[in-house]
Amino acid sequence: MWTQGLKIYPLALKDAPPALEVVSGTGRYMNTIHANDVTFFEEIAEVIEREPLDFLDPELRGSLASIGIEKGTPFAPDERMQALLVDGVAIANATARALAFRPRSDSIRLYGPDSAWYSAFDGGSYQWLRNDGRGGRYQDARTLFFYIATVNTPAMVLEMVGVGSQYALAATDTEGNYLQGAASYRLNIPADVPAKDFWSLVVYDPQTRSMLQTDQPYPSKNNERNRDLQSNSDGSTTIYFGPEAPQGMESNWIQTVPGKGWFLCLRLYGPLQPWFDQSWRPGELERL
Repeated sequence: MWTQGLKIYPLALKDAPPALEVVSGTGRYMNTIHANDVTFFEEIAEVIEREPLDFLDPELRGSLASIGIEKGTPFAPDERMQALLVDGVAIANATARALAFRPRSDSIRLYGPDSAWYSAFDGGSYQWLRNDGRGGRYQDARTLFFYIATVNTPAMVLEMVGVGSQYALAATDTEGNYLQGAASYRLNIPADVPAKDFWSLVVYDPQTRSMLQTDQPYPSKNNERNRDLQSNSDGSTTIYFGPEAPQGMESNWIQTVPGKGWFLCLRLYGPLQPWFDQSWRPGELERL
């Protein structure tokens, strides 16, 4: 659909558009994340200078101006401000990581305090509003999501049976410990996954929040692409994680990297009612 149907060209060439060259990004390495040090503020200053003035409201522009970021004004923090920004970005990064990987919200756990699975949209609002806005904006929930992800839409949150998508995150095992790249784990996905289209599991790097870079082309499994997944006698599927594949279960294995942590995202595309009423739920990550 994309390679044959998409056409992009300058409007001046509309009468004789050139052929579209499609470049595959598969196998190419690129940095797609923001800085985690003080140069983050330089990135923000660049965006403010490039974009129209009113793409942010006056309140947000005022917050940025208070640290020297203002459209049309060079961003040149003095020694005192530079020291504050160095500390500020370190504290903000640590805070975002704590919110993302060890959330303490009493409403974020999908299956109670004994389960590792938690929601990417705490509060159930794609705008992160508390009580339909009566409680204002749930800023910790927004920080959690945008530290891990980039784009949000209503279809990722709303309860729409058979339409859109649903997400669950896990960063710890059954003992409450962070997931370690040198250890091996297993996860049971019960039969009859409530996904009309397909389901997937993807392993991410908690440092970059990008997919974990391993020797496998994709650090993931899904029942659409991976047609060789082995099922158990009860119809469930056991997925293994670790630096080495368990013998005979290579098709059900996602590689991890010793010395690096990881976290997991479960996605359901076209989620069905058993997901919403929780009559179906995934297993927990058990360390072997």
